[in-house]
Amino acid sequence: MTETERSRLIARIFSRPVLDDIARRGTAAHVAKQLSGLGVQPASRGAVVGDLFDASLGELGQSFRCEYVYKAAIANRIVFGRHSPRTSSMSIELGVAGSIIDVAVFNGTSTAYEVKTEYDSHRRLSTQTPAYLQAFDSVYVVTHPDLAQRYASLVDDRVGILCLTERGSLREVRKSIRDVSRIEPRVVFRMLRRPEYMDAVHKHFGQQPPMPNGLVHQNYEKLFCLLTSEQAHDVLVSAMRARTTDAEMVQFVSAVPESLRVLAYETPLSRPMRQRLLDALAASI
Repeated sequence: MTETERSRLIARIFSRPVLDDIARRGTAAHVAKQLSGLGVQPASRGAVVGDLFDASLGELGQSFRCEYVYKAAIANRIVFGRHSPRTSSMSIELGVAGSIIDVAVFNGTSTAYEVKTEYDSHRRLSTQTPAYLQAFDSVYVVTHPDLAQRYASLVDDRVGILCLTERGSLREVRKSIRDVSRIEPRVVFRMLRRPEYMDAVHKHFGQQPPMPNGLVHQNYEKLFCLLTSEQAHDVLVSAMRARTTDAEMVQFVSAVPESLRVLAYETPLSRPMRQRLLDALAASI
């Protein structure tokens, strides 16, 4: 087995199905055995399963900087570093105007992070970043230091560039240009869940009369699109923050190992499943 093949096998561990499986079983012994078989070693004796995941991500950060490594850096350096999970919401793989943003962070405003690793193609950027500029106050491409200038030349000047350094920090190569006035209410509306856009319409236009279920979406979209860009953006930030900043979610994402924070946000788990996951990760190796 080549080193690249080994790294790819380790990277596959960081996925929603794997986390969901551990939470359902209440044990990660099978995953720990797989990682140990691949030669992953925790940093200290008396380690628990969670330490094995951290060691795995550490190895990937040195040898195989896949998309998950970049997402983890955004979670740990921005949401848990610069901000706080109590006030900042993190969304993974969020649909936006026909594209899917890798990471979106909502605190007092909104920031989109599109990851482009050294293994990725730039082809979709021509449609991705224009879509994100219609929904976010700030948009960044996050990439390898050697590719930063190339991406800076490929995307709109309003899009910022961050690079993931060898030490795992995020360095700003070009600052994004913030501007909520460019945000399209229709794009925002289609990012919201039904209770979220209904609450927004009721707040701005009052309660709506009863109508056939098939007409509800059409009526609410028409009214929502009468909002200003600033109002639509405020609705988006408020709705997204409410999704993941409740006390129970904050406690959960803060309790998992740093290496699994992205998956903790991304994987829908019931309260019992969350507890089984935490117990499994705390088990001795």
